[in-house]
Amino acid sequence: MKLRILLAALALALPAPAFAQAAPADTISADRATVRDNPGRLVLANAAKGDPAEVQAYCGEWVRVRITPRHAMATPVGWVMRGHLTNASRPGGLDGVPERCGTDGDRWRDWVGAINAPFRSLRLVDGGWRRITFGTGVSLAAGCVPSLNYVRDPNGPDRVDPAQAVPGLDLSKVSYRYVTTDGAVALVSAPRPGGGYGIWSFVPSSCLVPKGRAHVYFDEQVVQLQSTSGLHTGVSYSNETIRKRGCSAALVSPTQPRFGYWVDPAPANRPNCPV
Repeated sequence: MKLRILLAALALALPAPAFAQAAPADTISADRATVRDNPGRLVLANAAKGDPAEVQAYCGEWVRVRITPRHAMATPVGWVMRGHLTNASRPGGLDGVPERCGTDGDRWRDWVGAINAPFRSLRLVDGGWRRITFGTGVSLAAGCVPSLNYVRDPNGPDRVDPAQAVPGLDLSKVSYRYVTTDGAVALVSAPRPGGGYGIWSFVPSSCLVPKGRAHVYFDEQVVQLQSTSGLHTGVSYSNETIRKRGCSAALVSPTQPRFGYWVDPAPANRPNCPV
């Protein structure tokens, strides 16, 4: 009995292991903050101002958080911009938080069924290859209203949350980015009238109407490179340039071919470079 009491006392006196320490508490300070699968990459959800957040790690200006939302949200875990957090954005606000870059590199596999173009991709325009940085333009069917979030239902298809409708967007300038794994919900971007950037939001995929092309994704020849570092937008690159970059043909999604490409298939599944 005395030994058991002594061991219990020692356990209380020892410091807790690092992995057991609570993550720093924070709050979303921006009107909305995109929650992404990896620093700077695909948007999985939107956090709202005032949402409590636990800071878990950082990577440059991106911070991995777990949000306690007060609204519907497909995933409360992901990466947000440091500047969108109340405490982390301040000098020293990330003191003691580990730097862990790339830990969520494959999260998109659980969320994305098809995309307008794969990562590190270029499309063939007038005989040259141009980087893809913006989604393809689409129109929305009558009555379709973008929402900041959607719900993942284990017993049914993904569904957009009508309670988080985004008013005041310029719906003549909608761009398509991806559909979720079951194909039911699409991520789109649309600016406010006169705005210089788009608001990421979600619509039922049935709302998407191709604008100026046969499909909602880039249907011209598209390639994926091992690296696009140093390649600029608005510049046309030659066949020789992309071959040197480690080129493969883009692969239409095997699960959602109506909506575009497999985001990043395993190397063994990537078709040969077309040039």
